[in-house]
Amino acid sequence: MTNPASVDDRLALADLSNRYAVAVDRRDFDVLREIFVPDCSLDTGRSQRSGIDAVLEAMRGLLRYQTTSHVVGQHVVEVFDADKASTVTYCTAHHLSVADDAGVQTDKVMHIHYYDECVRTDRGWRIAQRRLDIRWSDERAID
Repeated sequence: MTNPASVDDRLALADLSNRYAVAVDRRDFDVLREIFVPDCSLDTGRSQRSGIDAVLEAMRGLLRYQTTSHVVGQHVVEVFDADKASTVTYCTAHHLSVADDAGVQTDKVMHIHYYDECVRTDRGWRIAQRRLDIRWSDERAID
């Protein structure tokens, strides 16, 4: 049974998703390390990673893009007890490629649902498990 989440918990959990998006786009792996617990897991639908170092290594794959822009939208929170919560966050992400030899650049657009299991730590809410559900993606040439 879920408990009503306090306003403070809802704001903190939404902020966690917002900080994730900003940290990914800034390539700030130190902040990303703080967003997850050390024994976290990541399921991208294509691969599964366990432990913060393996999760961060997967995120370093984004470095192949010139830039990214993760825009988070809807955010739903369910708190199960004082220290555990589940969240669903919608995200539209743009991944701009480095221009190829012909000067062509692409934008890989993805609509993602993040399903997170979060835990309260002595440093606030952190992500323990993240599952990505890529609802659709499209790669477009940029004029």
